[in-house]
Amino acid sequence: MMLALRDPWLREPWRTRVLWLSVAGNLFAAALVGARLVVGTPGPPGLAGAAERMARGLPAADAARFRATLDHERPWFDAARHRMAGARADLARSIAQNPYDQNAVHERMVAYQARWAETSGRFGDSLLAAIGTLSPEGRAKLAETTQNSGPR
Repeated sequence: MMLALRDPWLREPWRTRVLWLSVAGNLFAAALVGARLVVGTPGPPGLAGAAERMARGLPAADAARFRATLDHERPWFDAARHRMAGARADLARSIAQNPYDQNAVHERMVAYQARWAETSGRFGDSLLAAIGTLSPEGRAKLAETTQNSGPR
């Protein structure tokens, strides 16, 4: 009996099977697009993205002051991003080096970590300055957004 149910499927022309596969693929693609719309579009990566996500929920005047304070530091952060990319590339080259030199990898790793610590420390200072420009309502909204966002 099970074989009898399969027979019509096996006798279907290949075009029918391709049609069903296409429909299934389109449904999967629509689900991916829908999930992206529900989650939202990603912002800029890294520290700039974090600052932008924080500013989104603020009242308009607070958001403008917040962004302006952080934008003042943008040239430094752009340069820092390039320095970090260079340190990351040096680390990757050192890891791939043949023969493997653990001391060289360690040195490059320490250099990358120092770049990261420098950048994140400066971002923290800039963020404190930006938070200082917010109204009490803006600080409360930022605190709520920060608390609800959780780890990413």
